Amino acid sequence: MKKLYFKTFLSLSLLMGVTLLPVQAPAKNNTDSNAAVQQDSHLTAENKLYGIGSVSKTVTATAILKLADQGLIDLDSPVSDYLPAFTMADERYKKITVHMLLNHSSGLLGSLYSNSDLYGCIDNSNHDRILKHLSTQRLKAEPGAYSVYSNDSFELAELIIEAVSGLSYTEYITRNIMKPLGAGDTITMLSDFDSSDIADTYKNNRLMPTDFTTTLGDGGILSTVSDLCAFSTIFMKDHPSVLSSASVAESKKEQSAGAHIYDGNYGLGWDDVNAYPFNRYNIQAIEKGGDTESYHAALTVLPDYNMSAAVVSSKGSSTYASLLSNELLLSALNLTTGLQETTPQTSFTGKPAAIPDEYLEFAGLYNGAASFSLAFKNNKMYLTLFSTPTSSPNKMKKTFELTYLDSGYFVCKDGNILKTLLPVTQCYITEGFRLIKNPDEYAVEAEYYSKYFGVSTNFSRMTLAARLDDFQASESSKTAWNKRNNKKYFLLDEQYASAGYMSQPYIWGEISSYNDNYFLMNGSLYAVTGDNSLSNVGKKRDIVDISITKKDNTEYLSATNGFQYAGEEYLSSLDKKRTYTIGADGFTRWCRITDTDAGTYTSIDISGEGHYFIYNQYGALIDSSLFENATRTSYLIKDGYIAFAGKQGTEFRMN
Repeated sequence: MKKLYFKTFLSLSLLMGVTLLPVQAPAKNNTDSNAAVQQDSHLTAENKLYGIGSVSKTVTATAILKLADQGLIDLDSPVSDYLPAFTMADERYKKITVHMLLNHSSGLLGSLYSNSDLYGCIDNSNHDRILKHLSTQRLKAEPGAYSVYSNDSFELAELIIEAVSGLSYTEYITRNIMKPLGAGDTITMLSDFDSSDIADTYKNNRLMPTDFTTTLGDGGILSTVSDLCAFSTIFMKDHPSVLSSASVAESKKEQSAGAHIYDGNYGLGWDDVNAYPFNRYNIQAIEKGGDTESYHAALTVLPDYNMSAAVVSSKGSSTYASLLSNELLLSALNLTTGLQETTPQTSFTGKPAAIPDEYLEFAGLYNGAASFSLAFKNNKMYLTLFSTPTSSPNKMKKTFELTYLDSGYFVCKDGNILKTLLPVTQCYITEGFRLIKNPDEYAVEAEYYSKYFGVSTNFSRMTLAARLDDFQASESSKTAWNKRNNKKYFLLDEQYASAGYMSQPYIWGEISSYNDNYFLMNGSLYAVTGDNSLSNVGKKRDIVDISITKKDNTEYLSATNGFQYAGEEYLSSLDKKRTYTIGADGFTRWCRITDTDAGTYTSIDISGEGHYFIYNQYGALIDSSLFENATRTSYLIKDGYIAFAGKQGTEFRMN
């Protein structure tokens, strides 16, 4: 019998027919990473709530389909029919249909990330500002042209549910979807709930307040594994009457638009409606993963077998959760049907061959899930990957040599490209790359097999990037952005409980040394469109446009994902008074830690509503008043930073 070791909370549940088999959640977090999972009588899989992140999208899509069943929504009608206040700077927005929201083909730029994850704070302002947020934006593609993941699409779906039903999103899904299934524990931050029912989360091994995702329709539901399994029965062969059979069939049908960009076998709300490894056995599996700042979840359903598995955790990733749910279901299939797992293909076979001449046309600059250049020399393909770590991005370029195989794949022998890109550890990846030519573009597609923690091998496929069209920036614009090389811009107006402060709180970049018409920032390429503007380019998940304004010798950077930043000239050194007050603008106060204060300890008193955040010289968080039961005595590191965030008038006094 396998033993599981986790330094976190974990809940798993398996639904086989009508039998629910919960795996008990472990005891409170143990700082010993080898602490075995233990049963705690008051923390069971059925009653502990976890944020399910983007698994919420399946609930949102179900709510839309239910309203369609009732004749209140036509999936092929424009969104603006139901939301008259929805407008955009790009007139093509009028072509966006409700269906396009659910299959990620709306063409919206991406995600409103600002204040989307808050610790211990309930704030519904993103709901109220999403329409204003979108009103000034362009589209990244013709509506319906291709499917690529879109959080904002599901925020619009949330608003449609409310407009058509006359209920809040929380009320609608509770009354019409979850409670009829006996899944009455599921909540959002706007529900009435007991905070002790929510699983604890930790940062740097320190207890954090509850992590709430404020964008409810795309990721704001908290649920239990038993509730998730109850919800999954909607999509099974013997399904309850929450949705019509036609809507159930539509939801789990492959819905991705555009053959030239591959971002997944999307259903309506589902990431994949023909998921690996079950497709190897001609078994349909539909699945959805979700991640918040602190929580991770996966739900996998085998409709024809009336089976599902749900996994939630407060550490790890939805990828790990998905692999565990697959293991549960493979074991269940073995028990109930005698299914024997076969050894999967885990490599890309073929003999080295001459690169076909038509592939030489693919040389150039690419942007998408990754930013890189392709070049060909001496029958090899060279992929130069760009990244933005803690030093100069141009100095951190890494070039990989790939060999062409007669099976049509390029393989890398001198490194692992995808493991450099993907946020995974403790896994083994084998990868192959294909060059795809479409009528309007050149694209690089990646396929890879990954092995984690001894569980079954996983297979994934994705469009890595598309080649950028020729673009020429003006000389004045290139000069202006050259002056901003390596300049840092710090978070300015995030709410004081925002998860935005928990990771690197600034952005920065520099003109690309490969092509000076582009600025490389946070691992992505931006076209230099003006002296004070950048435009993120490519066909990818989140496209971000940037603009800069200047006031009182300080540059202020605004991004279309909702974040605002101030240039490093905004920072001050710690003064003798050591008292900092949030002004009428509500902006976060930032200070550098200089030689004078480095190597000392401080405690900080707060009068009002706010938090402080202390970082090292690389922007990594080392202490914060957000940590519960904090010692309130913090060590200051040379060239680090302190942020004071709060409501207007909040005072911070350093001792």
